[in-house]
Amino acid sequence: MPQYGWHVNIDNCIACRACEAACKQEYLLPAGVRRRLVVIQEGTGPSGRPYRRHITSACNHCADPACVAACPVQRYWKDDASNAALRTAFGMTDPETGLVLVKPTTAEDPVNGVDCIGCKRCQAACPYGAPQWDEAANVMDKCTGCYHRLYNPDLPVERRMPACALTCTALALAFDDMTVITGGAYGPADTTTGAPAGAKEIASPSYTTPSIRFAPQTNIT
Repeated sequence: MPQYGWHVNIDNCIACRACEAACKQEYLLPAGVRRRLVVIQEGTGPSGRPYRRHITSACNHCADPACVAACPVQRYWKDDASNAALRTAFGMTDPETGLVLVKPTTAEDPVNGVDCIGCKRCQAACPYGAPQWDEAANVMDKCTGCYHRLYNPDLPVERRMPACALTCTALALAFDDMTVITGGAYGPADTTTGAPAGAKEIASPSYTTPSIRFAPQTNIT
């Protein structure tokens, strides 16, 4: 079964925040809601030299997503074989992606839709801070991997990816099947956490098995 996710090359990220802007534009997100966030970190390396690094983050579309388990109304769901009936109900005929998706509202789909009740349990449960509260809409919001772009026949093949990855001119962010990512198509991808190779502040992958890999960082000495 495919599992799509992210490859992040921290060395390459220049904190231009084009990924953030592309996501905001793609979904017309209101102020305060960011499905993707660039975090700037500063510290001191093993040799005592200061460093500055930038880490782009969003929903990691985990193999065992905490948000799915935490939501009392089952608003989130994972696009995999375990939800074949739901895929059929939503008329999805494209290959499974492994992405953690959000069900439509009851106004959009009276039969299969679900309305957010604003309990924010998903926000509390996610170790990566992915779910965001949309004050204007009074609902939780999060990255869906731009599922609507992945198999869109109206888009050229080279543009069938999340808006954030498409916009990253520094080649710091990529999106693909995890087997392709771990196979080295976008460079080394042998860590999900830990410093200086990865991102020590990111929660342990043992919690939810996130679909993200980092190229080992080389510019911290």
